[in-house]
Amino acid sequence: MASTEGRSLPQWLSTATQIAAPITLVSTLLFYFGYVYTKSQYAYFGVDVDTIGLTPRDYVMRSPQPLLVPLLVLVVLAVAAVALHGRLEVQAGQERAKADGDAHVRRVARRWVAGSGAVLGAGLVLLLAYAWWGAWPYLSLVSACLVGVGAGVCASALPFATRNAPGTVAGLWVIVVAAAFWAVSITADWSGRGQAEQVARNLDQLPAVILDSPADLHLRNTVAAPEDLCWLTGAAPDPACAALIDQPRYRYRGLHLLVQGPSAMFLVPNAWSPSATTLMVPRTTDARLQFQFVNTSPF
Repeated sequence: MASTEGRSLPQWLSTATQIAAPITLVSTLLFYFGYVYTKSQYAYFGVDVDTIGLTPRDYVMRSPQPLLVPLLVLVVLAVAAVALHGRLEVQAGQERAKADGDAHVRRVARRWVAGSGAVLGAGLVLLLAYAWWGAWPYLSLVSACLVGVGAGVCASALPFATRNAPGTVAGLWVIVVAAAFWAVSITADWSGRGQAEQVARNLDQLPAVILDSPADLHLRNTVAAPEDLCWLTGAAPDPACAALIDQPRYRYRGLHLLVQGPSAMFLVPNAWSPSATTLMVPRTTDARLQFQFVNTSPF
C-alpha cells in the first residue's frame, strides 16, 4: 500500500491557498506592511503618519516597495522547502524497497529533525535574550529567520520520522507563517527608514514650494528670512498693504513638499539636519502655496 507519510506539505499548501485566496486577507496584509513602511519613513522627518491622514488605499499602494525583496526571499525558501520535501520522498521510496528501509528513512529524517530543532531553538534563545542583546540591530531579523527556517525544515522532515505528529507538523507550519510575517514586518520598517534617508539626501528633488503667509511664521531655523511683500521698495512697508491682515504678506522660499494629506501639506527645507523641522500647513489656513516649475534646461 502506498505510504501517506509525506503528504502533509501538499495538504498544507492546499489549505494555505484556500485561506489566502480571499482578496480581503491579501488587502489587509498589503495595508499592514504599507502602514509599517510609511510610518517608519515619515517618522524620520518627525511626522506621525496618523497626522497625515492617508487612506487605506494609500497604504496598499505603498506596500510593493517594502515587499519586493522579502517576497523574493520567501519564494526562494518555499521552493527550497518543496525541493527538500520531494527529495526526502524520493529517498524514502528508494529506501523502503530495501531491507530495513523504513528504519533507515526514520533515522535520516530524525537527523534532519534534530538539526532543524537546534536551529529553531537557537532562534528562540536569541528572542528570549532580547533584554541583553537588544542593542544589536539585526537581532530581531536573525531570530525570525532562524525560527522560520528551523520550523520549516522540521515540519518537512517530521512526517518521515514519525507517523504520530500531524498536530505538531501543523503547529510548526503556523510558526513558519508567523516568523515570515515577523521578518517581513521588520524589513518593511527598515525599508521605510532607508527610503527616508534617501529622500533626505536629495530633498531638492521634491516639488519646490513658495509659501506666502499673512503672519510671520518665524521659520529662521528652517529656511532663510522671509520676504516682506509689503516692503519691496522704499524705507517702510506700504501702509495699505500692511493693513490687509488677511492677505499673504510674508514669502518663504527654499521649501519642498514632503507629503500631502486630505487636510494638510507637510513641507521640509532644502537640506535635512537634526535641528530642522517639518512644517504642517493646513488647507484651511490663509497661507498660499505656489509650486515652482522644474527647469531642466541646461541654458
